[in-house]
Amino acid sequence: MIKMNLPEGWEEIDGRLMHEYAFENFQQAKSFVDIISDLCEEHQHHADIHFGWGYVVIELMTHDEETITEKDLSLAKAINEIR
Repeated sequence: MIKMNLPEGWEEIDGRLMHEYAFENFQQAKSFVDIISDLCEEHQHHADIHFGWGYVVIELMTHDEETITEKDLSLAKAINEIR
């Protein structure tokens, strides 16, 4: 992993950057996933996203390098700007 401070709210768990978000209902969680999906496309870097009623979990890792890279940190920071 890059020796760098993690973006606010993100944790390194099992070699991945992870953040869990809470929402009031399923529709809010889904809407957030839709926004994150578009952001991933803009960054050409795709998160693993898990969601359900009232929650979204985002996992970031650069798969071809099997570690957290600057791409992951940049996307995490961009996600923080919208939430």
